[in-house]
Amino acid sequence: MNPDVVVVGAGLAGLATAWHLAPRARVLVLDQGEQAGAEASAQNAGMVRRLGEDPYERALAVRTAAWLSDPGEDWEGRAPSRVVGAVLGLARDPQHLHDGVAHLRARGVAVAQPADPVGVAPILAGSPLTAAWWVPDERVADAWSLIQGFLAGLRRHGGALRTRTRVLGLRTDAGRVTGVDTDQGPIEAGRVLLAAGAWSAGLVAPLGLRRPLIPLRRTLVQTLPHPASRPDHPWVWIDDEGVYARPEGGGWLVSGCDEAVDPPSGGPGSRGPLDPALAALALDKIARFLPALADARVAGGWSGLRTFAPDRRPVLGEDPELAGLWWAAGLGGFGVTCGYAVGEVVATWMDGRTVDWLSPRGVSPGRAFPTRLLVRSGGVIGEGELHRT
Repeated sequence: MNPDVVVVGAGLAGLATAWHLAPRARVLVLDQGEQAGAEASAQNAGMVRRLGEDPYERALAVRTAAWLSDPGEDWEGRAPSRVVGAVLGLARDPQHLHDGVAHLRARGVAVAQPADPVGVAPILAGSPLTAAWWVPDERVADAWSLIQGFLAGLRRHGGALRTRTRVLGLRTDAGRVTGVDTDQGPIEAGRVLLAAGAWSAGLVAPLGLRRPLIPLRRTLVQTLPHPASRPDHPWVWIDDEGVYARPEGGGWLVSGCDEAVDPPSGGPGSRGPLDPALAALALDKIARFLPALADARVAGGWSGLRTFAPDRRPVLGEDPELAGLWWAAGLGGFGVTCGYAVGEVVATWMDGRTVDWLSPRGVSPGRAFPTRLLVRSGGVIGEGELHRT
């Protein structure tokens, strides 16, 4: 295959972009892992969250959630998502997320302040909330089903995926990308899309391009079966304190939203073991802010990487300093929430067209980045340690 576009990274962002491009271009997706979607895309909690902190993230999430209601023929026989509803609770700052609520309502998304939060989400019984937002049509998505559908569409249009192929660097000539060097040999292409998550920034550093993308590790805990768990229970996120819970496998999937800078190794495999201290942090937060689950016990868990730009905004579009180099990175754990729309907008820009719902300037790889990132080690918004980028 002589590709027009090489996509580096077979996670949700890379495959969604490849899926959008495949009807109009020869697309080859490369991944160093054994299979597609094995890194950050496989390590998330599956919550489709539109009520986020950043307006660009919200715009991408609204677009993705609308598509998830009817994803099309590549997902026939699969169920990539289901509606369960969500409660975004606030324990410290009742004004937090008000701007996001206004944004979503302007886009036609139903968001309400429930008179009885416990009535819509029983695990909020006893929770010390100062405010809560109820999003009744919020979803949970299955990343594996999404990956398989994107792959089906890519292949249906003649595109290809090559796994166990490590990209060593970019090939350039006269200030333009001409392909990639891999451990299997060089591959020529007029355009290269970096969607390799925590590995993306390292691929351009030898060229003198500084694109600060910081990998942050977060812990997820799976509890033993619990009587309050049922598949249709809304997921709940106490946003300003940084703790969430959603039903999973008869128990609960919970996180204390911890963060720690953790650059990946040179090869595949970013999933980490469960740290007992961080599991204890999650359970302590559950006991304080979701006391109805205070008796939950740990069955297992893992940690995964979420990659952020210093302003916690995605890095999307063509690199202004190297023609032919494109980005779909810095999604910060929102691949399930934003992946489809990331693919749509990047593919649209690659075709030389525009969209009326997202400005390329705000997410440009060449924008001015802050020199430090506040790493929320304890998961609490506004608290943590400054990491120099």
